[in-house]
Amino acid sequence: MSSDDANLPNYDYKVSTAAPLAFAAIYGVCLLIHLTQAFYHRTPWIWAFLIGVMLEVLGFITRYISIKQLYTLWPIIVSQVALIVAPAFLAAGCYSCSGRLMSYLGGQYSPMNHHFITKIFVVADFFSIFSQAIGGSLLSSTDPNTLRAGFNILIAALAFQVLMFSGFIVVTVMFDIRSRRGLGEQRKAVQPIFNVLYLSSAMIVIRSIYRLIEFASVKFTPTGASGYTLNHEWLLYVWDALPIIIAVLTISVAHPGRYLPQKKGERIDGTFEEPQPSRVCGCCCIYKRPRPIKYDATGMPMHKFNSSTVPIVSQPQYNV
Repeated sequence: MSSDDANLPNYDYKVSTAAPLAFAAIYGVCLLIHLTQAFYHRTPWIWAFLIGVMLEVLGFITRYISIKQLYTLWPIIVSQVALIVAPAFLAAGCYSCSGRLMSYLGGQYSPMNHHFITKIFVVADFFSIFSQAIGGSLLSSTDPNTLRAGFNILIAALAFQVLMFSGFIVVTVMFDIRSRRGLGEQRKAVQPIFNVLYLSSAMIVIRSIYRLIEFASVKFTPTGASGYTLNHEWLLYVWDALPIIIAVLTISVAHPGRYLPQKKGERIDGTFEEPQPSRVCGCCCIYKRPRPIKYDATGMPMHKFNSSTVPIVSQPQYNV
């Protein structure tokens, strides 16, 4: 840490004023790079990554404010919540990227329906985000019972996030193996996306495991909570800030927009797959959700007929 440390009432240890500013600046540069890439490659579906990086910037800026404003409570609350939930948004970005990749290479290689993979994991991820936000907001309480409840909520939410993210990694690995066998050299061009997903996912898991250890090792006292991981600031930067920076930079170096088509539903074989709008919710009603329609490269719909794919020619319309 830097020499300009201060022993503040908000903390039980000496904290650095330079470290949060440095990491806020690094994340700020990463945010500008990602915004530029999202605009250049026209990838609005990358929004979850952007929110995650924004929260990292906000978290370290408010951490600096909480150090400078000795008796102000709101900066440390905002900092804790932002830094806790930010990686969950990066995880949601990985889910979206994987769903796009499956749609492009072919959903038949996925062990589960690729139309629902993003929805399933993103819904679970946002449940984890909501729970982590609640737990993080309780950490500033002076009541021992409330403080204990906050840590318990965080432990449960992080464990759930690690479990779901591990399932996502398994699905991605299975899809990688199957698509490689099915497409061979044809899918070699998108291999960097798989590498990005693996490395960024590993960094998010490492960070989440650190947070689990941090919260699980807390000891509660009448005056609050204490523990080695809570009272040593360097652990936060080494096992939380640094892995997430690696994940963010990895996504930037091999941006998915460079390898995936801009139009949703475009396939690697030149066809298009677009789901028809469903008339019902599809979960509890008797009507079945329509199957996706395939389109050829010219935009004409295609269907199976006598084991061969032929275009459907629309009939002329006449006014009566």
